[in-house]
Amino acid sequence: MSTARPDVIDAGSHIADDGLFGPDSVTWKVSAHPVGGLVGTAAASIQMLYPPVMYMIDQASTFREKPELRARRTAEYVATITYGDVAAAEKAGETLRRIHARCKATDPNTGEEYGVDEPEYLLWVHNALVWTSLRAFAKYGPHVNDDERDQYVVEQHTAARLVGCDLSQLPSTATETDDYMRSMEPKLALSLPALWFKAMVMPKGPSFHPTAMLQDLAAWGSISLMGDAHRRLFGISYGRLRALATETAVKAMLGPLTTPVEVAIPKAREYVDENAFGARRHTVNPVLHAGPEPTAMPES
Repeated sequence: MSTARPDVIDAGSHIADDGLFGPDSVTWKVSAHPVGGLVGTAAASIQMLYPPVMYMIDQASTFREKPELRARRTAEYVATITYGDVAAAEKAGETLRRIHARCKATDPNTGEEYGVDEPEYLLWVHNALVWTSLRAFAKYGPHVNDDERDQYVVEQHTAARLVGCDLSQLPSTATETDDYMRSMEPKLALSLPALWFKAMVMPKGPSFHPTAMLQDLAAWGSISLMGDAHRRLFGISYGRLRALATETAVKAMLGPLTTPVEVAIPKAREYVDENAFGARRHTVNPVLHAGPEPTAMPES
């Protein structure tokens, strides 16, 4: 897709086109908002409550040993498909599908081996992320109306295609996304491997160190995006007073971090140019950034 770019957004010399979404999309409107950091943690936590997905992460990824690296690679992938040009986005999807094709796990209860690219698992991971994003927009912004919420769901079919989802099985409205997430609740559980994931992402307890306090607040902000069923499975108490305190503090934290779209998107696109998932492209300034030919992103 290539769309007319508003005058306030400079295309720059580093991106060939407007990519798979473009400046008229809801995706561009919302993805530059700092709430995305909370969405990532919350969505991952919810995804891990589906035992087959948790077994896969535990057995076939480096998340447990190198969580920071995995988080960075995930951020690179999301930025590339969202803000990169068409070639970069398609390359990122191709690279991710190739990595996924090699990932296998074994169900400890049945002994059955399966792959990460099973349609049911891809559908769950995708829908959990979209659902969490919609909840984040409603709580913390940016504001989207009902039509834009549905438009966002449909736009994210593009992201689903890149990872190999069956598009005919995807929800097309926010309401359908809610219905899907409710339908999955009986299949969710806090599996044994999920305990280490819970310990990694949940609040660590009271602290007066500024960095630790911010990390703790961010963790509670992610918890605020979960559904009641998800919090119950994790054993998290989240009453009305906790909810009020958390959501008030998170809004105060995110406020100063919010950057106007016309400022945030050019910076995001320059980031993609140097950190594209599936390649290393250095073309912001060919003289200053001359280097070796692009190489494939190593498996994370």
